Amino acid sequence: MKRTSSESFHGKGGDVLGVFKRLAGGIQAVGDSVKAESGKDFCLDEKYGYVHSCPTNLGTGMRASVHIDLPGWTAHGVDKLKARCEELALQPRGTRGESGGQTGHTYDISNKHRLGYSEVQLVQTMIDGVNTLYKEDLEWQKKQFDFPTIQSTHSLVAKHVTKERWDKLCRHTTKTAGFTLAKAIACAVEFDNQHCGIYAGDWDSYKDFADVFDPIIRNTMELAPIASTLLTWTFRRSLET
Repeated sequence: MKRTSSESFHGKGGDVLGVFKRLAGGIQAVGDSVKAESGKDFCLDEKYGYVHSCPTNLGTGMRASVHIDLPGWTAHGVDKLKARCEELALQPRGTRGESGGQTGHTYDISNKHRLGYSEVQLVQTMIDGVNTLYKEDLEWQKKQFDFPTIQSTHSLVAKHVTKERWDKLCRHTTKTAGFTLAKAIACAVEFDNQHCGIYAGDWDSYKDFADVFDPIIRNTMELAPIASTLLTWTFRRSLET
C-alpha cells in the first residue's frame, strides 16, 4: 500500500489489516516530522482531497494491492479479466510495475479509485474484489479442461481434436513456452471461419501434441504416414541429384 508521497509498505501473506496499520502509522510519523520541521501539513483540499502531481492519485492517494495467481482467468483471457476488474472497481497490472507489462499468471490487483472514498472503503473494495476474483478463478480452472465448443465446425481442428485426444492432452504444458492444447486451438474455438485452426507455440508443441498435429499435417499436405527419416533421406537425395 502507498500514499504517493512515496511511502510504501509491504507484507507477505494475507495480513492486509497489519499492513494498513503500518501504512497509517508511517504516514502519521512523516506528517508529524514535516510539521515539526516546517510547520506545514500535507496539502489537503476540500474538493480534491490530498493533492498530488498526478491527477489519478487525487483523494486518498492510496493504492492497496495484493499479488495473486489467477491461472483460470489468464486462460479465459486477460482482456476479460480487465473487464471484470473494471466491474469490481479494481485495477490489474503486472508484478513489474505500471509499465512493466504482464508475464505469467501472477497479477498485482489494486483499488482503481482514489477520490471520493475513504481509505477504509478502498481497502475493503480491494479485499472483496480479490476474494471474488479468486473464487471465479477456481471455476475457470475447472472449465478450462472441459471439452471445448469448436466454433469452426468445418475446420481440421473440429475433425481431429476428439474428446478422447482432448482428455489425454488438455492438461499438458510444453517445456519451452508453457504452451497448451487449448492455446493451440484457440482460433478454432473462438472464431467460425478457420480452415486449419491450430498453431504451434513452440517446437515442443509438434512433439507433445503429435496425436493432434500429425493427422492435421497429413490431412493438410495430403501425405501418407511416412517415417520422418525417409522424408529426410528423399529430400537429401533430391538435392544431390
